[in-house]
Amino acid sequence: MATSVGPPTGGGAANAAAPTSLPPAKIRPGRVWYWVALAVFLAGVAWAVVALVVVFRQVDSFPRVPDPGQGVVSLTHGGGYVIYFEGPGASSGNVPAGHVSVTALSGSGVKSITSFSGSVTYQMGAREGSAVANLQIAAPGRFLVRATSSGAPPGSHLAIGSSLAGGIVAVVIPSLVLVLAAIVGAIVVAVVRHERIRRARLLR
Repeated sequence: MATSVGPPTGGGAANAAAPTSLPPAKIRPGRVWYWVALAVFLAGVAWAVVALVVVFRQVDSFPRVPDPGQGVVSLTHGGGYVIYFEGPGASSGNVPAGHVSVTALSGSGVKSITSFSGSVTYQMGAREGSAVANLQIAAPGRFLVRATSSGAPPGSHLAIGSSLAGGIVAVVIPSLVLVLAAIVGAIVVAVVRHERIRRARLLR
């Protein structure tokens, strides 16, 4: 009994499923992390701007007396204050020699006046100053301040207020941390992405 053999039904190899190419894998970390780094960077800059505005307003609110000269100032709390010389070149250390005396107009509010140790200077707009003395008072009140800096440039003043050292640190440290974190983060993302893209190309 004769049998015949023909091509298998269904079209054979012609009907075999064609291989499909897989979509390229996404590279991690994604580009969105560049935007995160930019947001952190801008946050650091914004912090510095806002903090500097706060410090500027603090300095602007200090009571002042002419130097040389005298004047009455009101100090609102007991404890420590810093006396700053304000005049041309003060932020560069150009502080004339002289004497400062502070007298309580009622009671014995003045505890001590000592020379300022270290260096704290500022330059904000037309104001520039340098810390020259520490003042300790026992209680708030009104005080007569006399300044005898005979070599002070015209328009010089003494300003009395809180220490700016803490305010400067509050500006610099958080802002610097945020800005550096943003820069380092962006660099790390770029390096990791570049390496993974290179490996993906080698595997093709």
